[in-house]
Amino acid sequence: MIQTTSFFIYTGICALIFSQVEQLTYLTGIYYLVVITLTIGFGDVVPQTAVMKVFTFPFAICGITLLAIIVTSLVRLLSDRARRSKLLVKKRLKGKIKETKQRWRRLAPFLRNPGHKESTEEKTQRKLSLQEELHKLRQEDWEREKRANIRSMISGVTVFFFFWFIGALIFHYVEVLFVNLMAC
Repeated sequence: MIQTTSFFIYTGICALIFSQVEQLTYLTGIYYLVVITLTIGFGDVVPQTAVMKVFTFPFAICGITLLAIIVTSLVRLLSDRARRSKLLVKKRLKGKIKETKQRWRRLAPFLRNPGHKESTEEKTQRKLSLQEELHKLRQEDWEREKRANIRSMISGVTVFFFFWFIGALIFHYVEVLFVNLMAC
């Protein structure tokens, strides 16, 4: 939150400086700072004074850096969340393995005849069934993780396109407002 707030404060202050030095509206200053921070570079608003031509580069570098810090924090937050989720699934899987081993230990006396020596073939068969069960648990874990990743990807893409659409609407209305102001 502090990083995002500092980014918006920085953008607001730089836009104010730009609009005052260039004798433009504050909205045009914000538009210009967003365009240079996102490295879009439409070229429709350019600095006319030498002061702003000099300050444009530091404004852009600082804005891009702040934006990169925010994106890095978001990526770190999401990767930590995925790591915690993976550890939780791993813990659950270990619990299931432990439960399965205990079940086999409880059933072992009933499966063998008293006095019957277990042959190596029977031991191998019992080991294979345990391995098959572990394989099945791993497969279920993999499927669950795959579904979670797909859900995360779909929600991420949906949020991206939502904000992209909102941004496009804002830029459209700002452009229409700018054209109307220039026509007056």
